[in-house]
Amino acid sequence: MNIELRLANYLSRYAPSHTRVLEYLAKKKVQNPEDLLLGFGYDESLMADMWMRTFIAEGKWVGDIRRKYMLKWFPKELIEEKLEQNAPDIHTWENYRWSIENQIRTYLQRKKSLRIIAMTLVRKYPYFRDEIEALIIDSDDSDGLKKEVQKYKNKYNLSGAHDRQKFYAALMRKWFSYSDIRSVLSDDIEE
Repeated sequence: MNIELRLANYLSRYAPSHTRVLEYLAKKKVQNPEDLLLGFGYDESLMADMWMRTFIAEGKWVGDIRRKYMLKWFPKELIEEKLEQNAPDIHTWENYRWSIENQIRTYLQRKKSLRIIAMTLVRKYPYFRDEIEALIIDSDDSDGLKKEVQKYKNKYNLSGAHDRQKFYAALMRKWFSYSDIRSVLSDDIEE
């Protein structure tokens, strides 16, 4: 395979920085790598734009984007320029609201507790902590808790203190609160 095809494949697959391309061409022992790049019309700014679109789509925050650009050997000036150009798109709540609401619904369908959902999403989207907590306050995990209570009620004999303690401990390990467990259990006993 000739070097032009290899270079075209490398550029389209990795969207590398200028430094990385020169390093790749040096490994391939190419003479006059700058001339070859000029012939290809290589534009480092275009490669940085491609990475920026990927980072925005993945919901990366500024520090993470800057770090990933540095790992890909893009120049600091270009990194700052791209961050400044794309600042409105990087951290807007409206870009992520639908995705986060969808994830909350999915976790609730999987019978996860609200605390686990909040911790997972805040870890993934740290800039939207307040918005995520507001969405989760509007949600209700009582169906998941009722299902878990029924599951563990069948497993443990709740008349004994030791088994009752194990019952509460098992549900609390799934991040359901003690007061919620008690209220669901008392509602269940009344019925």
